[in-house]
Amino acid sequence: MKKFLLLILAAGMFYFSNAQYKLVNVPDHLKNIKVKVQEPSPSPTGNGSTVTIIGQKLDEVIMGETIHDIQTYGSLQKRMHAYQDGTIGAIWMMAFDIPDWTDRGTGYNYYDGNSWGPYPTERLETVRTGYPCYVPFGENGEITVSHYLADPYWGLAFNKREEKGTGGWEEFYLAGPENMGIVWPILVTNGADNTNIHILARTYGDIYMGQDGALLYYRSLDGGNTWDIEHYFFDELGPDYFTTIDADEYSWAQPKGETIAFAVGFNHQNGYVMKSYDNGDSWEQILVYENPFTPYAGGDTPTYGGGDGSQAIALDSDGNAHVAFGRMCHVYDGGALYLYPWTEGLIYWNETMAPLDTTIISSYTLDHLIANGNLIGWTIPSGGDSTIIDFGVYYFSLTSFPQLNIDDNNRIFALWSAVAPGYNNGVMNYRHICGRASVDGGATWEQIKDFNTDLLYIFSECVYPAMSTAFTDDHVHFIFQTDNEPGLHTWTGGHAPTDNSIVYMKHPTGTFIGTGEQIAVPSVDFSLLQNYPNPFRDQTFIVATLEKDSYLSMKILNVIGQEVRYVDFGLVNKGEFRFEIRKENLPEGIYYYTVSNGQHDMTRKMIIY
Repeated sequence: MKKFLLLILAAGMFYFSNAQYKLVNVPDHLKNIKVKVQEPSPSPTGNGSTVTIIGQKLDEVIMGETIHDIQTYGSLQKRMHAYQDGTIGAIWMMAFDIPDWTDRGTGYNYYDGNSWGPYPTERLETVRTGYPCYVPFGENGEITVSHYLADPYWGLAFNKREEKGTGGWEEFYLAGPENMGIVWPILVTNGADNTNIHILARTYGDIYMGQDGALLYYRSLDGGNTWDIEHYFFDELGPDYFTTIDADEYSWAQPKGETIAFAVGFNHQNGYVMKSYDNGDSWEQILVYENPFTPYAGGDTPTYGGGDGSQAIALDSDGNAHVAFGRMCHVYDGGALYLYPWTEGLIYWNETMAPLDTTIISSYTLDHLIANGNLIGWTIPSGGDSTIIDFGVYYFSLTSFPQLNIDDNNRIFALWSAVAPGYNNGVMNYRHICGRASVDGGATWEQIKDFNTDLLYIFSECVYPAMSTAFTDDHVHFIFQTDNEPGLHTWTGGHAPTDNSIVYMKHPTGTFIGTGEQIAVPSVDFSLLQNYPNPFRDQTFIVATLEKDSYLSMKILNVIGQEVRYVDFGLVNKGEFRFEIRKENLPEGIYYYTVSNGQHDMTRKMIIY
């Protein structure tokens, strides 16, 4: 595995200190908090009324409820589908029986073209289940999958029917390898009549193929009657690449013919796209993000930039993969993994781009992501209020839970949940659903939209967006969960149990593209070339290009983040500025130099030998 050297900086000291594009203020006491990463739950066992939203030109329907409020430990499963005949099927994880959630299972509702059905009060399955997925099935049907405890091992429970919205459900099951459970499944279908079923699920129980949590693939070509591929283990995702595949940290793209693909990782470990051009017979591994601590080999690490484990993937009309994931800073300290929940940034990548690494993602700045065209989401102020008081704990970043879909015109639509300055209960800020679009394949992006700015959402925590992979009548369809308390009750215990609503929204694609009050894309007003030569023995040269006259400075740091040299260049005229670094009293080794114009910082690595 190719190793990328890590930019080693103290996140709390340097985080976004001078960035012009940093539009919100995170208090220092929050910046320096690191939270020990929680393993997923010790056991995998956890008529609508239309509301007119003034000024937002959207339809909103509350079409379900739940008290059990966690919907995913990472990437949200496919939860809804808008059909071309105007109907919609949608699901969520639902439970009301506090505190043991014995009634947990899949909540289901259906829009028949005129109205939603009554709120469900009983789960879809006959057994207690969790973390469901929903997609079209057959000519006009639908199918769900979730995990359940088939004592003593966990397995998968399916429910399908040939006619969506009506008739009885057929429940059937799938077991994992011998003496091994499988959990947290995700599902897609393809083929002429959507009868090809593709499943990814994570092992649960003993070590399997060298991993405590391995990702397995299953395929049925006849609607689940038989499985021609079972328990398929990806060597490319094995222990040489991941110590474990974490719960829900993988997601399917909507297939394009026989091209199927999924994203996996994007947390404290690497991130990959796995793609098959022959309907799952063979697979190609595509590196998207790499860090030097995958797989983790023990010991302490510096703070480094990576992903937060929530990601989404979509295929364009040519079958090229597009990925979005939340940014997160991590550190191993005393053998334990910690994260910094104040980290922000929604990262975008496609197959025309080079792989990302810890230097580009960074633990202290968004500049490199902006310069590379990889940043599409961040926290945005509201009405002049740019302060974040505090926020609920999800163990994810300030900008997380992305959804990504591409229409027939190769327009990309992204949704995510972000902490919202200006919306708080006096103690914590709420989260809102945000989105934006690209009409040129991800080269440029339209402005960010906040879909929860109406008075209705002043005291609303809006999370877990789930977008339909199909677009009908040039509309984007999605659901999300909302309540009046920041954070979660289930899993984190952040607040007392409370009622949560499952909300459906429909927007014209024009809402995403060029309409309404929007936020400008941040830009960097100077560039910095890599020093040359590098490595060097006595001296090396650097060129910075300034768009305007600027006060320029440079600091050099060693590999443990200590500043070993500082240079103030004073006021520098716009254009190219060439300067040199001499070895002088610097020992041989790896260094990082950061050039600042007072508004932005640029960092590069250099080696003295």
